[in-house]
Order: sequence, then structure tokens, then C-alpha cells
Amino acid sequence: MAELLKAGLIGCGDYLRWEIDDLNSNTYLKVKYTFDLDHGKSRRIAGKINANPVDAVGEIFDDPEVKVVMIFTPPWVRKDLFRKAVESGKHIITTKPFGSNLEDAEELYGMVKDRVNCAVYYGRTGNAHVEMIKKILDSGEIGHLALYKEDWLHHYPVWNDWATDPEKNGGPFMDAMIHNLNKARYLIGSQVKNIHYFSDNFAQSLKCRDTEFMKLDFENGAAAYLFITWAADLEVFDPTGNDRVHYGIQQLITSEGWYITEEEQDGIPVIRAVKERKVKTWEVGPLSHTKYDQFSINLQEGKPQAADASDAITDMQIMDAAVKSLSY
Repeated sequence: MAELLKAGLIGCGDYLRWEIDDLNSNTYLKVKYTFDLDHGKSRRIAGKINANPVDAVGEIFDDPEVKVVMIFTPPWVRKDLFRKAVESGKHIITTKPFGSNLEDAEELYGMVKDRVNCAVYYGRTGNAHVEMIKKILDSGEIGHLALYKEDWLHHYPVWNDWATDPEKNGGPFMDAMIHNLNKARYLIGSQVKNIHYFSDNFAQSLKCRDTEFMKLDFENGAAAYLFITWAADLEVFDPTGNDRVHYGIQQLITSEGWYITEEEQDGIPVIRAVKERKVKTWEVGPLSHTKYDQFSINLQEGKPQAADASDAITDMQIMDAAVKSLSY
């Protein structure tokens, strides 16, 4: 039976606006400490999750009761934190992208491999809709996923200066569309065979280009078309955080011609598949555990993490190969 483990949360930025509910509803992983270089942010988050803000990150690494550290900092400042976590025997939860580039990501992976558990969270992590689609596809009832297509349009980040810096994060694909790169690979369930990548600048004066597109061909014949643009000056509601107009279009088509959508019917979330006049629906129920509780359970039961860092390395390898294929 899993027990409650204590965690330290490092980095109290805008990402946490989507995580507060899960952090408060955990049964098997409780945040004991928060830390941020901006102590005001740390205190605000601590107040929302009933944790203790600390003024020095060393207090987290020095406490033997803390078994897990959540490193929610930008990718380019993680190395020292990872090193301290591994040296103190603490397991790690972090976010995409794993590193600012493949070299950094491989260095981080070298630190944690075979020493501590390390999970890298994406938008699909702990997403009940994605898990239901995966279950349906794996059953073979409507065939395997043949085409994954996703378009994202939103304003470039204005609340930090690192998301648009190729030396620190890499631009629109590395910063955002990597969510759907990971999701496409997960749902298709095959190895990538070919990568086609395009990068353009249409309207912005940034360190990175404002529009990127990737086509991935998979060994099982499937393909993913992934497009993102920051070119349009869409509305930003709050310049201090990720609160902006976002247009997202997802299209999923199976090898047997079924078109899959995520919908609501009578207030109930469902996955819907349509083929000519035939319609199939599956109700999407809540997952058994939050992604944080699942990490704690897997850790205590000796099971592999669903969002292991080795999977994130594959995304970084794809991004590295894509960028190196560009010619200007």
C-alpha cells in the first residue's frame, strides 16, 4: 500500500496556475516546501497548497523527509538543481522541454539514469481524454491512428525573455508544440522514420522565428502534421502569465477511416468516432489518480514512470535532428 511522500516545489511561476487543484487533491504526494527566487511567488503558492515557503533552496535538499522535488524552473537553469537532487537521493518531477537543447537534456538524463526516478510532464500527462483515446486505439476497434494533425495559433510569450531565445528554449515548437509532438508519438505508438521541418518568420522581430511546421513519418505508415505560429498578434489578457487567445485545431483519423473528436454530450465528456453514418462514443471518466499521486505510487511499487525522462530524450532528439535539417 502506497504511503504519503513529501515533496519540495522549486519554481513557482505561471505553470502552476493549472496544477493547484491536482496538488491539493493528492493523497500520496504532498508538497512540504516551496521555493522561488521571487520569494513573493513562493509565499503565494505556499498559501494555496498549505506548504511552507523557504528562503533557501538548500532547505529542501537537506530535509531527509523530502523524497521528491518538483523542478518547475526554465530548462536552462536546471543542471545544478538536478545535481543536488541526485546527490541527496531525491526523485524528480519536471516539465517539458527537458533541456534547452539535446546536449543539455542528455546531461540531465545522464545524472538521473539508474539513480533516481525522473518524470517529464507534458500537456497529455494525466489527461483523461488522451488516455481514453489511447485505450480505444490500442483495442483495435477502429484501427490504429493513421493521421495526427494539430494546429496552434497564439501570441508569443511576453511574460519572459527565454521562451523566444533559441539558446535557452528554442522558439515556438520547442516551447509549445513539443506537447503535441509527444502526444502524437504516444497515440501513434510507433518509431519515427522521417522528419520534415520548416521554420519561417512572417511578422515578429524575435530571436527565434515565429512560425514552425513539422511532419513526422512513422514506421507503421502513420504521420503527424504539427503546425504552430506566433505570427499573429492575438490578444494577451495578462502580460504577467500565459493568459492569451489560443486557437487549437486537432484532427485524428484512423487507418480504417474513423474521424475522432473530443466532445461533450449532455454535459458528459466523450470521445466520438465517426465513419460515414456510423458513430461510436466512449464516455471519458476521471483517472484513478492525479499524475503526482501516480508518480508516488509507481515510485513506491517499483513500477516505471509513465512520463519517464527517456521518453523526453526522444523528443529532444527529434527536435535536434529537425533543427539541423534546416537550411537558410
